[in-house]
Amino acid sequence: VHASAGKEAILQAVANKRNSLVLGVTVLTSIDGDECVSIFGEEPRDKVIEFATMLVDAEADGVICSPQELEALRVFDPGVLLRVTPGVRPKWAAIGDQKRVMTPGEAIKAGADYLVIGRPITKPPPEIGGPVEAAKKIAEEIVQALERR
Repeated sequence: VHASAGKEAILQAVANKRNSLVLGVTVLTSIDGDECVSIFGEEPRDKVIEFATMLVDAEADGVICSPQELEALRVFDPGVLLRVTPGVRPKWAAIGDQKRVMTPGEAIKAGADYLVIGRPITKPPPEIGGPVEAAKKIAEEIVQALERR
C-alpha cells in the first residue's frame, strides 16, 4: 500500500491482509530531494520517517524506502518493520531513472532486510555478461556484506 494513501488505508490493508504482509511504499526512489519537497513539502528522510511512523501505528509489516533512508529508520525498534529497499544498484550498473540509490553492500550495511534489484540483473552492461553473470556478481556482493554485518 502506498503510505501517502493515509493511515486509514493502511489500517484497512492490515485488517484484510489474511496470510499476506502489508508493506508501505514511502517516497519513490525515482524522486530526488527537490521533487520530494515539491510534492510532499519535506525532504525524503523526514517524509519517510513520517510515513514509517504511520505504518508502525497501523501495525503494517514493513516499509519500502530508498536505502538512503534506512539509517533514519533506526529510530524504530529492530524488527518492528521489515525494511525493503528498491533503488539498489551495483557500482557497475547504470543508475537509470533512480535518484536515491546505494550498492547492495551499502544497503545491507545500512540495515536492509530485502533488496529489490531489477534492471541491473535483467539488463546488465555488456562487460558483465548476461543476467546470470550479473545475478552471480550481485549475490557475491550480498554474501560479503552479510558476512561483515
